Amino acid sequence: VRGSDELSKIADRFGVKYDKLLANNPYLHGRDKTYPGQILSIKYDTPRYGMACANGYCYKDVNSDRLSLAMPYITYLTIGSGRRFGDEIRKTFDDKNIVKEAKANGKKVLLRIYDDGIDFSDTYAENIVKNAKNGGYDGVTVAAIGAAKSAPDKYAEFLMRLKRNLMEENMLLFSEIDGNDMIGFPDICDGYIVMYEKGCLEEIPSFADGEEKMMTDYANSAEAAKAYIDIPTLAYMGDEELLMPEAVGLAYSAGREIEYDGEKKICHFSYNKYRAGKRETVRVAYESLENLKAKLELVGELGFMGISFDIMKIPVEYLMLFESMFSHPPIYSEI
Repeated sequence: VRGSDELSKIADRFGVKYDKLLANNPYLHGRDKTYPGQILSIKYDTPRYGMACANGYCYKDVNSDRLSLAMPYITYLTIGSGRRFGDEIRKTFDDKNIVKEAKANGKKVLLRIYDDGIDFSDTYAENIVKNAKNGGYDGVTVAAIGAAKSAPDKYAEFLMRLKRNLMEENMLLFSEIDGNDMIGFPDICDGYIVMYEKGCLEEIPSFADGEEKMMTDYANSAEAAKAYIDIPTLAYMGDEELLMPEAVGLAYSAGREIEYDGEKKICHFSYNKYRAGKRETVRVAYESLENLKAKLELVGELGFMGISFDIMKIPVEYLMLFESMFSHPPIYSEI
């Protein structure tokens, strides 16, 4: 969207019907309300990259509306309700209804277990399987990035034992890894969630110098066909994190024009922030859909299994773009 563009003018410029333009951009809620720098979907082409999976994460703050919104797009639902205590697994919230809804929608459900330890016993592995099975899960996602980095051999041995136990129950094993430090991690699991610290957008010179290199390096040294690229969904007010919809809301409320940086592929605007009664002008920046599209194109070109994201944080536009570029694979009991 440029300057004082209106939807009717954009429709005429690209030769598409006004109603079709509204239909292709449902987050406009049927209203002609746009802003400079906003990315609109003119049309949906036939998916270019075949099939890809989406792994949606949810936690205690998930609500039924966001869960229902994400269901059509995801293959796997990872519920972050497990935490390690010694050799035991404790639930941090009641996840029964979430599991039930996901299973009713034909999704594979994984129990995410947060683990900040570096010692792994057979009893611990057995308790993971028991908790996942009793909870109606189809598998587990182990979030032990600290152990994976500081004790990779010990962690790999643990994953092999856990994988054997889960296979006996026909269950899946995923592991979260650090995409910047864990290139070439042993091929043990059914899937790997490639997490990475994005940092403040101000510090990233361009997409090509950061995320593209990380994704390419991973694909060149590990099995990309089992990997899911985590899609960051945050905006930054200076060095402070906030959700992308909140950033757009700030621009509307403050009457700020959102500008587009074609080199970094980000949207940004200046905002007057008040702290201790003093006004401070900061830069609010967030990724554009063009930046996301570049990442999704690499997902297809490099042969990754798909993407992962936080259901409560991802903008609807991100899901729409993913849907327009990829088909969903059928659900199998194994990858």
